[in-house]
Amino acid sequence: MMSSSNRTDSQAKRTGIYSLPLFCFAAAGVLLFIFALLSLMIGPAWIGWSSIAGYVLNNSETIKDHVVLHILRVPRMLTVLLIGAALGVAGCIMQALTRNPLASPSVFGIHAGASFVIVLCTIHFPAINGLGLSAAGFAGGLLTVLLIVGMSAAIRGGRADIRMALIGVVIQALLSSFTQGLLIFNEESASRLLFWLAGSAAGVQWDEVYVLSICCGIGLLAAMFLGRSLSLISLGEEMARGLGQRIWTVRLIGTLIVVLLAGSAVAVVGPIGFVGLIVPHIARYLLGTDYRRLLPLSALLGAILLTMADVCSRFVNFPAETPVGIVTALIGAPYFVYLARRQSRRQA
Repeated sequence: MMSSSNRTDSQAKRTGIYSLPLFCFAAAGVLLFIFALLSLMIGPAWIGWSSIAGYVLNNSETIKDHVVLHILRVPRMLTVLLIGAALGVAGCIMQALTRNPLASPSVFGIHAGASFVIVLCTIHFPAINGLGLSAAGFAGGLLTVLLIVGMSAAIRGGRADIRMALIGVVIQALLSSFTQGLLIFNEESASRLLFWLAGSAAGVQWDEVYVLSICCGIGLLAAMFLGRSLSLISLGEEMARGLGQRIWTVRLIGTLIVVLLAGSAVAVVGPIGFVGLIVPHIARYLLGTDYRRLLPLSALLGAILLTMADVCSRFVNFPAETPVGIVTALIGAPYFVYLARRQSRRQA
């Protein structure tokens, strides 16, 4: 019979196990609310919380602050939240499927492929927008993934995860060069697209928010159903197969989700790097390797990180706009180098 002290210890342990995820999600929710509020308040013109509350309760077209919120800041805030969540979840899925801590949509070239096809379509079909751009981003990301997987399968030798990462970096550089070439030969579109290529959420309109909500909503909802399968795959392919998982089916569905999330994000704000690289590592550090918890936490942390970066970007060259992609690059590039060095030490 279990003694009262042992029973108390076991209950304390169970309480600790369940309270940590609750604390992480609660803290993430509070931080997300704070940065979302700051995103609405901070800009060339300061908007107080009372004006924000008035807009939420009774939006009026005759009040200047309400007009600024409705036309500029609320669409931008919602866009940043959705894209941060999408990129965080996309990076989490990629790292689980490839079992590579360096994997992310930007490192593996998905952003570059989506950007190339979107720029190509924008130049030759100037009227394209909304779902058309999202479809172009999806097609470009998917073609890039197929190209990387095909080249990795054709090249033998070395570890598969490192090989795919190196091929992804090469493909990313190649497609980025092609994109720059398109801009050089189409100068009339260059000035507008260059700011977009740096990753900017400024000037997002409500119709883009609606399209993004549909694409990201479908992708995020589908991703949550993959949590158990991704947890089993992270234990190893043989064990996952022994537990009834269809590895290639999970990989196919996961890849399509990643491409949908990353492609739709690029279609609206351009390529924003390193969010999908950093966020899954923070989530795993907090909650371990259970992807049923990691995926929703990665969505929250991705939204927090990108919203924070968007708020910080407004102070770089105030009151002028600075692309949020520049801020995420400043944060993510040193972290990528740190991860690469840590991986090399483990393999040594």
